[in-house]
Amino acid sequence: MRISQFLDKDCIKIPLLKEKKYEVIEELLDLITDKYPEIDRQEILQNLIDREKLESTAIGNHVAIPHARSNKIQKVYFAFGITEKSESFDALDGKPVYLVFLLLCPEKKISTQLTFLARLSRILHDKKLIKKLMKCKNSQNVIDIFTEYENIHFS
Repeated sequence: MRISQFLDKDCIKIPLLKEKKYEVIEELLDLITDKYPEIDRQEILQNLIDREKLESTAIGNHVAIPHARSNKIQKVYFAFGITEKSESFDALDGKPVYLVFLLLCPEKKISTQLTFLARLSRILHDKKLIKKLMKCKNSQNVIDIFTEYENIHFS
C-alpha cells in the first residue's frame, strides 16, 4: 500500500484556515465531501468526533491522523492539510499539530484502515520528511514528496 496513491490534489489544502481541532477536522472533511457529495457529511463528522473523543489522534511530531469508519462509504477517502497555527490536538507529546491527515474507511475494511494507519504512522516518524512536508506550498509538493519517499523506502 502506498499513501501517495490516495493523495488527491482536490483533497489537499495548504494552508488550512481553521486552528481548533474540530474545525480543522471539518475543514478537511469538507474537501472530501465537496468532491464526493454522495458522502453523508453529518454522519461522518459525528463518527470522527466520536473517535476523537475516545483518544486523541495526534501521534506526535506535529502530526494528527483523525480517522473514522462508516457503513455508508465503499472506498477509502483521504485528505491532508497544513495549519499555520494549531492547538495541541491533545497530543501526547504536548506539541502543536501542523500536519493533519484525515482518513475515512468503509466499516468492514478494518484491516485496510489499520494497514493504512500503520504505514502512515511509520512514514511520519521520519523527522526529515516532516520538515519537508511543513515547507510545502501546494498540493503537488505534497504528492511529489510522498511519491519520492515511498519510491526510496518501499520499492
